[in-house]
Amino acid sequence: MTAEYLRGLLTAYQVREPRDELTVRIVRHLERTVARHPEHGALLRAYVRWSLLPRARRRQAARAGGVKHRIRWAYTRINLAAELLSTTAGHGLTLATLDQGRLDAWLAAKPGTRYEVRDFVVWAHRRRHARDLLVPHRPKADPVGLDEDSHWDLFHQCLTDTRLDLEVRAAGAILLMFGQHPTRIAALPTTARTTHDGTAFLTLGRTPIPLPTTLADILATLADRPLPRAGQRTPVPAGCSPAICPAPTSPPPPSADAWPPITSPTGPPGPPPWSHSRVTSLPRSSVRCSASTRSRPSSGADAPPPTGPHTSKHAPRQTTRDRTEQVHQV
Repeated sequence: MTAEYLRGLLTAYQVREPRDELTVRIVRHLERTVARHPEHGALLRAYVRWSLLPRARRRQAARAGGVKHRIRWAYTRINLAAELLSTTAGHGLTLATLDQGRLDAWLAAKPGTRYEVRDFVVWAHRRRHARDLLVPHRPKADPVGLDEDSHWDLFHQCLTDTRLDLEVRAAGAILLMFGQHPTRIAALPTTARTTHDGTAFLTLGRTPIPLPTTLADILATLADRPLPRAGQRTPVPAGCSPAICPAPTSPPPPSADAWPPITSPTGPPGPPPWSHSRVTSLPRSSVRCSASTRSRPSSGADAPPPTGPHTSKHAPRQTTRDRTEQVHQV
């Protein structure tokens, strides 16, 4: 148990008075750094007092929340400023005589972290402690994504592959078409889909966006599903691991705006959309379950056979093909 955790616990239970944790932690780290580099204490204290600490406070006030990442942000800049000053002194130079060539060589030694010293170098130049030196912004790695052909192949699969669960098809199509985060897709209510003059729209923010006909039909089918019954439990399909197709033991209570599952007229309601595959998984991961979901019986197959005078062993049963055709007709 760290001292910070214990202090936060005592403060939460009103045993100790609350304090400005951001300022205290930054100043304490500054003093530890100055104790290791006393010859640079005046410059480091001025940098923290007049530049680093005021900006950290402004960011904390503008974006309320935890202070841990802002403390790390300040720690990194203090450490790099002290390291640059020590390296410069080791070469018999001062910050005022440091040139661009030696600064570039120092940056190139550890390019992954040392670019954060830009904050200190810019401040030192504005206060006339250093020359006008250039420290580029920290380079960012190029994002790795799908190529255009794979993107459209996955999108087409979400629209046409009826072997995938309907909620996975809907979430995957919205993700691939509009680039929405899966958590936002999972929170969409049924009222997000509207119809005007025969055209279906999806409202992701404030402006309704027209939908392709196929995607509009998928969302309409998903919205027309009845709500799952309370306490209903859905087993994991054969061949799917719990990591890919988790089956909760107690599903969350349904809401009025939840997307309900498909029902069969001869059986109980189908699985809720959060049972077999979550909308937070990408459509590509869902393909691994497609082989097992082909032979998955419909929700009506697990229902007990009807009894009574009108029961006949030759009564027609709804097949998977009939259910698929019913989805397309909706």
